[in-house]
Amino acid sequence: MYSRPTQFLFSGFFFLSFIFTTIPLPTDAALVPCGRNTGTAAEMAPCTLCHIIVGGKGIIDWGLGIMTVVAIVVIVAMAILYIVSIGNEGMMSTAKGGIKAALVGFAVMLSAWLIVNVVLTLLVNNDFLDGIKQGSAFTFTCDTASSTGSAT
Repeated sequence: MYSRPTQFLFSGFFFLSFIFTTIPLPTDAALVPCGRNTGTAAEMAPCTLCHIIVGGKGIIDWGLGIMTVVAIVVIVAMAILYIVSIGNEGMMSTAKGGIKAALVGFAVMLSAWLIVNVVLTLLVNNDFLDGIKQGSAFTFTCDTASSTGSAT
C-alpha cells in the first residue's frame, strides 16, 4: 500500500481539488442567454438557434476555465509527489503519469476550445449563421431582429 506521507498528499490533493471546483467562477449570463422573465431586453428576447450556439460556446469556455484550474492543481500535486518520492520508482512513475495525463487533458480541452472558436468565426464571417454577430476576437452575441424585414 502507500506510505503515510503519500496518503496525506493524496488526501490533501483531493481536498484542494474539491475546494477549487466548488469556488464559483464569474459568469456573464446563464447557459442560454434568452427567454428570461426579467432582465435586459436581450435576455428577455425569444430563444433562437443562435442563442443555443452561443450557449454551447459558453459551456466550452466554462469547461476550459475549470480544466485550467484542475490541470494546474494536478501538476503541482504530482510535482510534490515526485519530490517526496525519494527515489521510489513506483511513486516517480505515478507522478510522471499524472503530469502527462494533466497535460494531455488540458491539450484536448484547449483544442476543443480552439475548434469551436475557429468554426464559429468562419461561419459568422461567411454570413452562414443568420443573427449571430462577432464582437471582439472570441465573443459572440445574437441579434434577434428579423432579417426578412417587417410584416405589414
